[in-house]
Amino acid sequence: MLLLALGLGIAACGKDEPASPAAGTDATAETPAETAPAVTPENAVSSKVSALGTDELREAARKAYAENRLYAPAEDNAVEYYLALREKAPGDAAVSSALTDLLPMTVIAIEQSVQREDFAEAQRLAALLEKADPQHPALARLKTSITTQQTAAVKRAEQEKISAEEQAKRQEELERQRAADQQRQQEEAARQLAAQQQAAREQAAREE
Repeated sequence: MLLLALGLGIAACGKDEPASPAAGTDATAETPAETAPAVTPENAVSSKVSALGTDELREAARKAYAENRLYAPAEDNAVEYYLALREKAPGDAAVSSALTDLLPMTVIAIEQSVQREDFAEAQRLAALLEKADPQHPALARLKTSITTQQTAAVKRAEQEKISAEEQAKRQEELERQRAADQQRQQEEAARQLAAQQQAAREQAAREE
């Protein structure tokens, strides 16, 4: 009887042991996945861009500007390069002038991102705008618009009970639309900027 009791006790222990990992697995499944850190003015410029030297930033900014990568894609656009360059060369008038030219286009890009409910991109661009000019007159309005529209979109998605598969398809389509929209918008913005700069040069020449 004693041997039988010992045998049953060992068997019971063997059955109980796997329960701990299983419980751990369930707890892990119930734990929300880590979300990406919020984009703020402090981390708006990526560490990859910030790590570049002054000369590298000047060349990268010039090239991005020439190729109409004014504010997108992330980590490879003129706004980020010029912001990083301003940190390293705060007295550079050419950098300040370039940012001044680029900010109106960034404002328009934020508004268009909100319209297509691309809130992650809107937040990224808003963080760049705030880093470039914390007192920009459109900043508060844009941040309020992002928050309001994002809250409405979340409520609508809950009411529609969108499945994970449907949400993944929507996100894929959103990213395709973002790429197409931003390419077209940046090309148009670059044409307008070039026309403005040419008009300014002609006006300066007439005044001279």
